[in-house]
Amino acid sequence: MARQLLRLLLFSLMLSPLATSAEPSININTGYYPVFGMDARSIHQSILQNGPLGNNGKRFHAYTQWKVDWSYRWIESASRCRLTQLTVTIDIDYMLPELQSTEALDEPLKSGWERYFQALFKHEQQHKEYGVEAARELEKSLLALPAQPCSTFETSLTNTAEKILDIYHQLEKEFDIKTNHGINQGVILPG
Repeated sequence: MARQLLRLLLFSLMLSPLATSAEPSININTGYYPVFGMDARSIHQSILQNGPLGNNGKRFHAYTQWKVDWSYRWIESASRCRLTQLTVTIDIDYMLPELQSTEALDEPLKSGWERYFQALFKHEQQHKEYGVEAARELEKSLLALPAQPCSTFETSLTNTAEKILDIYHQLEKEFDIKTNHGINQGVILPG
């Protein structure tokens, strides 16, 4: 009798998705590239020469890149598999300009740089948020997957995850088009 109850309990667990969830682990790295100049023109030129390269080979004023990873464990029962553990991690890398010798700048240029940098960083933080939301959605969706035939289980997990990441990468591209890479949000160099 006890064995039958145990089997019934295990079978019911197999049919239900994993109930526990945790917030994805978020790791942020911030790097800076040097920007030189004592006037608006030379500062702009320095950014064009030293700014980070995007995936398309074009230089940008700043760049935010995110990568979502996941690992999991599952159990098999009656040729059906379901998740028992899921860990989602997102690594976010910022590359931002760092103006050298700001103390030597005149006050209007210095305050203009500060406004520019704040708007630029706000824009980059929105890129980060796309990655964080992608990680959360990935975790939520994978945890919601029901038990399924083991022969297709890992493929189903991978396809679900890749579909979510593709959606958020596309949303991020649309965001840059809509904001003209931040220009419509005030990312304009002083001068």
